[in-house]
Amino acid sequence: MRKVSDLINLPVIDLTSGRQLATIKDVVLNADNDILHGFLCENKLLPLGKVKNFGKDAVIVEIDDLDLILEKYKDPVNPPNFLPGYIIGTPIMTEGGKYLGTIGDILVEDNSGKILGYEVSDGLLKDLVSGRSLLTVPQIITYGEDAVIIKEE
Repeated sequence: MRKVSDLINLPVIDLTSGRQLATIKDVVLNADNDILHGFLCENKLLPLGKVKNFGKDAVIVEIDDLDLILEKYKDPVNPPNFLPGYIIGTPIMTEGGKYLGTIGDILVEDNSGKILGYEVSDGLLKDLVSGRSLLTVPQIITYGEDAVIIKEE
């Protein structure tokens, strides 16, 4: 399991040559499939399917020509795809109208890219004292423009 924030700034390394081909600038998530769609490197997309492995310290691909694997990606906010920055900090409300906190980070499964859940931040002090709770994908009813709505507990 990996936090999306831990993937930012990882180098993209070619398995064959050992060369660094790019640096991850952001990730693109897909809300319809609840999966990591790919990695943004400058203004291009490295699709998840082209990645051999994403490890603790690097994203590994098995081709030494980055232009062959990167696709032009002009609009990173093209629903159902979204950048984590558009959801991190979003308020979380129950369907009954109770505020639970905000989205603090996104957790994905290593290599498959499946979104496992979202960390719920309840403010810096409470996060430090109690830690962050986890919101799982099945709990979510709506990814709204102004709030994420979840099922009542």
